[in-house]
Amino acid sequence: MKSARRDFCATVLLSTGAFALSAQAQDKPRSPEEAATVALRGRVVCLTEELQQRYTVEPDCDNRHHVYSLKTGDGKLYPFLPTDTAAAIWMDARYRTRELQVTARLFPAGNFIEVIGLQAWREGRLYNLAYHCDVCNISVHKPGPCECCQDPVEFRETPAEGATP
Repeated sequence: MKSARRDFCATVLLSTGAFALSAQAQDKPRSPEEAATVALRGRVVCLTEELQQRYTVEPDCDNRHHVYSLKTGDGKLYPFLPTDTAAAIWMDARYRTRELQVTARLFPAGNFIEVIGLQAWREGRLYNLAYHCDVCNISVHKPGPCECCQDPVEFRETPAEGATP
């Protein structure tokens, strides 16, 4: 009898303690080492070519591909993580010729950014950039065939509502 009661008490204490620990973890404030959501404005550049100009790095972009980064007006470089949401930067030269507004998660170690959304500034107005399928009436973030009907998607720039420089 004593051992059953002891097991029951131990189970209750352990489960209550685990609940308290998990509640504390949920209430914990965000660490400064976590990624922050930011909006950055700049142009796409090849990081190795930028470093060549600054530090005489020898780029091999023809054989090893470009390492694209966002260069802001103050000269800071934010390398793009090669994610699906950033694929258009590599796949469509139009993204590399525009002044962009990039909504991204900024990672503190190395200033890497994960793209959440891409927009472009043109003639003082902000435009949303996307690929649209007229057949399925869906928009996607990279070129190629529509994931639904396999027809080609069309690049579109549409004015963003309420955006001013």
